[in-house]
Amino acid sequence: MSAVALISAIVGMAMLAVLFVDRHGTVDPFGQPVGSDFTAFWNAGRIANLGHAASAYDPRILNAAVKATHRVDYAMAWIYPPTFLFVASPLARLPYLAALLLWQMLSLAAVAAVLHAILGDRRALFVALASPITPMVLAGGQNSFLSAALLGSGLILLDRRPSTGGSVFGALTYKPQLGLAIAPLLLCRRNWRAITAAIVVAGVLAITSAMLWGKESWAAFPNGLANGRAWMEQGGAGFHKSASLFSLARLWGVAIPAAYGVQLLGLLFALFVIWRTARATPGMLNAGACAAVALATPYFMDYDTATVGLGASFFFAEGRQSGFLPYERSGLAFIWVALWFSRPAAEFLRLPLGPFATLLLACLVLIRTARTASQPSGLSS
Repeated sequence: MSAVALISAIVGMAMLAVLFVDRHGTVDPFGQPVGSDFTAFWNAGRIANLGHAASAYDPRILNAAVKATHRVDYAMAWIYPPTFLFVASPLARLPYLAALLLWQMLSLAAVAAVLHAILGDRRALFVALASPITPMVLAGGQNSFLSAALLGSGLILLDRRPSTGGSVFGALTYKPQLGLAIAPLLLCRRNWRAITAAIVVAGVLAITSAMLWGKESWAAFPNGLANGRAWMEQGGAGFHKSASLFSLARLWGVAIPAAYGVQLLGLLFALFVIWRTARATPGMLNAGACAAVALATPYFMDYDTATVGLGASFFFAEGRQSGFLPYERSGLAFIWVALWFSRPAAEFLRLPLGPFATLLLACLVLIRTARTASQPSGLSS
């Protein structure tokens, strides 16, 4: 696996180098902004810094700012609550490329620190970071590494320091769709201290953001949600770039109401995973929580599968300690490599590998949890 990881890392670094070296100003060789999705963060932050945070939720104003920044048309939407301006606003005070590089380095360092805490050695950390998710997230300038770092650190801290873990989950509300699984997880475990801390931190962030950027920003936030919903339902970025069960159904031609029905089944399955692993070992509980987060939400792009990779890391750490079942290493290898082929497989073959990887992780967790419950002495390799 180390050799495959090395090849993957070299290919990923080469792809990133081409995007950056062969750019024209802030435009990459494909005519898109360098760090394509980051331009929404940076321009929304810039609009907020000018005193008009609510205007960032108007796609016409945001896309005019994007065009002024890069001199190219690139359709974007600002769909995050005003609390994400705590990140976007400071970054927007830097020139675009400097802000992008700083964002990439900090978010990569954050997820690397969490993965090191889970995996415990440099070799395993290298294999995890050599996954194709890394160049995908960095190339898009996306925030999925920040989300994975917050989710992972919250899960790690939950038992030892529940108030701190809950506070981290409160910060994760900048991406509220992830709460569809986190809230039931805390309730199922009856971790009242974590729940209280999460509510307090989320409330403080919301109130402070309203004080800094105006109540109007929160009044405009539903417009962002509506834009995001329309983008999701119609496949604005292409259903082949999504990893949710909703988009899987839409990719296969299912009508929107029925696709929500499929997603409801995913949410119910996520709740079942949370319930079934509530008394499992910490590794399986955390891996199951990561799978549940991915299963529960209809808005889950392929770069968001960093969360699934986080769950696979929790799973690997436990398997290395207690032994692997014969098929588990192969399953984890599939989850690791799937993103190299997920977009073309979904676009040309209608084969959505991203959702399959999430379902596979959930099934691996459930099987190991059941087997461990019936064999308290552990598993053999």
